[in-house]
Amino acid sequence: MVTVVIVGLWMGAYYAARMLEYESFASLWFPPTAVSFAAFAVFRWRAWPALVLANVLGALATFHREGSSAGGSILFDGVLFAFAHCIAYWLLAEAVLRSIPGTTAPSMARTVVSFLLGGMIAALIASLSGTWVTSQVGLVAADATWPLILPWMIGDYAGLVATGPLLVLALRGFAAMVGIRTPDRLYAFDDLPRPQPSPGPFALKLLLVLSAATLSLLAIAQAPNNEPLLFVVFIAIVLQLWIVHTQGVTESLIAIALFSLTLVVLVYALELGAHALTLQFAMITLAAGSYFGLAVPMLYADNAQLRRLLIHDALTGAYNRHFFVELSQQAIRQSRIRAKPVSMLMIDLDNLKLINDRHGHAAGDQALSQIVRICHQSLSGNDLLGRLGGDEFCALLPGLDQTAAAAAADAIIEAVRSSSYSFSSELKPSLSIGIATTQTTTDDYESLWLRADSALYVAKRGGRNQVAQEEAAELQ
Repeated sequence: MVTVVIVGLWMGAYYAARMLEYESFASLWFPPTAVSFAAFAVFRWRAWPALVLANVLGALATFHREGSSAGGSILFDGVLFAFAHCIAYWLLAEAVLRSIPGTTAPSMARTVVSFLLGGMIAALIASLSGTWVTSQVGLVAADATWPLILPWMIGDYAGLVATGPLLVLALRGFAAMVGIRTPDRLYAFDDLPRPQPSPGPFALKLLLVLSAATLSLLAIAQAPNNEPLLFVVFIAIVLQLWIVHTQGVTESLIAIALFSLTLVVLVYALELGAHALTLQFAMITLAAGSYFGLAVPMLYADNAQLRRLLIHDALTGAYNRHFFVELSQQAIRQSRIRAKPVSMLMIDLDNLKLINDRHGHAAGDQALSQIVRICHQSLSGNDLLGRLGGDEFCALLPGLDQTAAAAAADAIIEAVRSSSYSFSSELKPSLSIGIATTQTTTDDYESLWLRADSALYVAKRGGRNQVAQEEAAELQ
């Protein structure tokens, strides 16, 4: 069944390639390369027999059209063509699969580069070896092969980038349907950030892309010498990037394939072969830009993850000390400009050591994380919460005076008291909180922290599980 599907796809693509035929054995759009790449990527070694058979059938069809009379050597010549083509795209499939790590987070950008640059190299190898075979079997004179290399390469590359990734998804789905195991790396990007499916908007955007391409080619058909009309095709590239950044991966790949097919059909139907090379460059540009565009959401996600790791405490999610201090200094400066007060809460988890000793460090970690969740729920969106280290946290409350800060601290204390904890129903975490509020225009983070820290020690010496104001700290 796999052989039938691969051979059927390959031969269908082979006959479709004749719409942009450059020579009887070369086309400016050769989608069988996409079938070969996708088959090797999905089925690995199992794809070899089917692809060799498909290439031999394609070569025999070419020999028949050319009226070749090589006799018994025709089959051998067909096998030469098959290996000239298959080896290049087998190597490309291996390179792309190896660009996806099996044990760490994949990099879409690296895989896109491997596919685009590797595809260019594979197309060059296939064109060099293919033109050599054509000269060896007598289809073209040896001194006439060099002018064929670049068009052959462009045709192979255009066919590859137009539908290769989409065919990988299609053949992967077919393999799953018939119960054939495929490389795990092919599933690496299934969790890419993507918007919710929206068939209606996608259909409208796709219609705009294809309309821009169609109008451009209809216009150039009416005015063949007015090449600037081809610029309208490049408008489709902008519209395609709109699809890439607002739709899912599958929709983007479908749009690339349909754009390519639309160009080929219109060039063939409107007899615009003189512009075929320019249009193929436009198609390759659109495809390459789209593939890099697909990598952008993952780069955003990677950057967001990196930023989270850099500025947040890994255990609790509160800001880490360095970033909390930086944000607090900015908030204090802005509040001073607005003539607004700023309050600071120094927060200490009273009985962390006891929790660790009785229930283990996992329970202590859970207590710390739950305390931070409670603080976030009790504080406003403008407040800052950081973990200074161990069981010590600090909250900065811009715009809150001493009375409002005390109310916020009391709310946190009460929320901690009333919460339940899975590790114990008897031993519950409690907090001691010290409060300080800016008093002069010269107050900065350091002075506020020192006064809040002094108030915290008052609360701890007073029996813990309570709030202490900085005035209390000064009296002692």
